[in-house]
Formats: sequence, structure tokens, C-alpha cells
Amino acid sequence: MPSITIALLLIRRVMSTRRDIFMSLLLPAVVLAGIVALFASTSDTEPKITILNQDKGSYGAMIGKQLEQEPKYEITTVNSGSDEQLKQSLEDGDINAAIIIPADYSDQLLEGKSPSIVFYRMNEQLWNASLALTLEAVTEKMSHAAALLAQSNQLDRASLDQLLATIQENRITTQNADMQIGETIANPEVIGLMLLFVLLLVMRSISFIMEDREQRTMARMFTAPVRGYQIALGNFLGSAAVGTLQLIVMVGLCCYLFGYDPGFSPVMLLLLLECFLITSVGLASAVAGLVRNSMQLSNIGNLVITPTCMLGGCFWPISIMPDFMQKLANFTPQKWLLEAADRLSGGGGISTIAVPVFIILLFAVVLLAFGAVVLRPSRQAVSG
Repeated sequence: MPSITIALLLIRRVMSTRRDIFMSLLLPAVVLAGIVALFASTSDTEPKITILNQDKGSYGAMIGKQLEQEPKYEITTVNSGSDEQLKQSLEDGDINAAIIIPADYSDQLLEGKSPSIVFYRMNEQLWNASLALTLEAVTEKMSHAAALLAQSNQLDRASLDQLLATIQENRITTQNADMQIGETIANPEVIGLMLLFVLLLVMRSISFIMEDREQRTMARMFTAPVRGYQIALGNFLGSAAVGTLQLIVMVGLCCYLFGYDPGFSPVMLLLLLECFLITSVGLASAVAGLVRNSMQLSNIGNLVITPTCMLGGCFWPISIMPDFMQKLANFTPQKWLLEAADRLSGGGGISTIAVPVFIILLFAVVLLAFGAVVLRPSRQAVSG
């Protein structure tokens, strides 16, 4: 078939020599796999938190004990030191966050006041925002209990201890529900890097198609007894085949050599990336049809790839973005692939990812159809 011949020619051009195979197939996958391994090892490390308890009473220590029950942090409580020492440790990277409980915390609490606690962090991230909310919940619980006793003129140490013990015994606990949430949406950086990698590699394959149009090779194809859809299908199959080989190498290195665990089967990760690869080929074809030469393709491609990855949640959780940007994220295929990966990492089966995968493939159909229409061989290429 003509489409198969065109696809094989494109594959041969991308990987015609050993150097091309190394530069196009092995080197990018090895570099990305190393970056993924670095990100994965960093994300697996528990943040180190130091609590400086200067409180002379017992309620400061109670805060430390409740925070130490959180499994996501490595918490150390010390009774001596200064604010400056903790700040220096934080700047040096010895710790990731610091909490300072003032010396009069228990005294203010027994007076019915709401004492404040100092929380230091270098920058706001998802984990320290969660820690700040936990710390706020613990301290507010104590303050509200003291205020309740103060209103009834029963505020003393024994009554407050008894009330806090009762609250602790009847605290709300969590249970697994039918809908499970995975780790991908909260920590999208690793799979987000893979999506960026796929887009960049596909853009390189599409550049060969642009070269055919610039050199009028595609126009000469149309003079042969070959239909337009066969040329488009051949270019699509060739780009998809090259991308598939790159994905196999990348996933194999990441999961089996560097030990990256996405939370579900590496085969399912490969299949998800394959669906995204098809969409990426469509996106690259659509972009290629709107420009006049390879240089414009590179510039416009970067303007499309980076913003859509940022908007789709590849570099940070979508939940921290404004509401209007979260709604715009629904128009990027990256968002739906991350959602599918999140459902799988949360313990869901294939049926739970049917809708996200369908939307990704719908993106592919629309973009490929658009790209096949606008990537006209008769269009003149211009330089510069």
C-alpha cells in the first residue's frame, strides 16, 4: 500500500544511520529517564520538619504529638534553639519547614486566648500547604475548646485536658470510598515530563513532513497515482511508529532500569502515552499546516507545547490554579491523560479511564482531520 511505503520512508529518514538512531531514539530516552528517576527519588523523600517547642506547659507538646502522627512528614521536636538557627537550617536545606511554638502558648490558651504559632517555609508547595492546614486545624481545635470553657467560666487545666481528650477520642476518621484518588494529580511532574517529551519528539518527526512541503516533494507525490488521504495516513503512521519506538525505550528505562513506579502497570502507562502520542501527531500536523516553513514550525510549536503543558497540569497540580484556568485545562489533552493516570494509580480499573481516554482520542481525531486538511502540498513555502 502507498501509505505503508510512505511510512517506511519516513522511518528510514528519521533513523537512517547509527548516529540518527542514537540521537533520535536512545539519547533522548536515556536523558529523560535519568530526569524522571531524579524527580521520582526526590518526590519519594519525606519532607523534614523541625518543631521548636518553647512552651513551658503541656499543650505545645500535644501539638507536636498530633503532627507526628502524619505519615507524610519526617517530624523532629526539639526544646532548645532559636528562631535564627531554624531559619539558617531552612536556608541551608537541612530541613524543609520549621514550626515554632511560643513559650507562653499554654498560658495564653488557659486565659481563653488564641495564641499564634510561627510556620517557616522557603516557598509554597502542595505538601507544606497541606501541613499548614493540618497545623491550623490542630491549633484551632485547642483554641475553640478553651473558648468554649471560658464562656461557661469553667476554663482550667483539668477541664481543658478532659475536653481535648474527649475530642481526640471522637475525632472524625477517614475510610476508603468507591472513588479512589491517586498520586498523579497531586504530583504530576514525572508523567508531565513524559508528555512534554512526547510532544517535542513528535514535533521533530513532523519537521520532516514540513521539509517535504518546502522542497516540493509532497507536491510531486500528489502527481503520482496516490490519493491525499494515503499520503496523510502514511505520514501519520510513520510519525506514530517512530514515537512508539521512543516510548518503548523511555518507559522501559524509567520503569525497569531506574525503578520509577507510576502506581500502576508500566504496560498501561505505555498504552496511555500511546494514546497521547496519536493526539500529539494530530496537534503537530495542525500546527504544521498553519505555518510556512520549518523555522516557524519550531517557534510556533514551542509556543503551543509549553503553555498547554503548563495549563494541563504537567508541572504543578491543576487545583492550585485559578478557577477559570482549571476550566481552560479541560481543553488540553494533557489534563485528561493525567486524570486517567490518576484514576489508575488510585486503584481504578480500565473502565474508570474510559471517558478520559475517549476524550484524548477525540482530540486526536479532530486534530488529525484538521491537520490533513490544512497541510496542503500546493502551499508555497517561504524562507525566514
